[in-house]
Order: sequence, then structure tokens, then C-alpha cells
Amino acid sequence: MAEETEPMCGGISKELQGDDLHYALDILNTSLAKLSGMSDKPSFQVVKVKSVTSQVVAGMIYRYKVQLAQGDAIKESDVKIWSRPWLPENGTNIEIKLEGDDNVLETTF
Repeated sequence: MAEETEPMCGGISKELQGDDLHYALDILNTSLAKLSGMSDKPSFQVVKVKSVTSQVVAGMIYRYKVQLAQGDAIKESDVKIWSRPWLPENGTNIEIKLEGDDNVLETTF
């Protein structure tokens, strides 16, 4: 029988902790750095992490509730990263929804 801390296959995990949290934060920071390197995309920095969950799909989906800084502005944000590291191209999809903004920034790299 699975331990209580293990997510059900396809289910969303409880908030990540320990090594799982550190790994998910590395993915977030790496993805934001790649996004910043694109000439037509905005640059964001993580100010505060409120929660992180993961879901096993064809790859892994990470969901973050964070505060992101864009220049001097700090906004509450929902970030979703779909990671498929076995793909040689376009293995990461990132969606960023900033509080108070109706648009979702989405890109794949």
C-alpha cells in the first residue's frame, strides 16, 4: 500500500517539501531564466514561494503559487510548468498568470 505522502498516479500531490521542493524550485528558476533570455518575453524573479504541488502526467506538471517581481512591480502569480525532459526540443511549457491581469503568458522551449 502506498504511503500517505505519495501522490496517486495522475493525482496532484500535497505541497512539496524537502528534495522534491528544491527540485521543483530549480525547474522554476531555470524556466524563468530561459524565459528572460527570450527577446520578446518579460523577465521575472521569484520573490516568495507560497506553495508548490506536482502531478504525474506524460511528464510532470508543477504548480506554483508565488510572488514574482517584474522590474519594481511585485505580483501574486500562478505558474504552471509542464516538464517533459526526454524531448530534445520543446520539452518545457510554462504558463504564468499574474494577479489582476486577464492574460496568461504561455511559451514552450
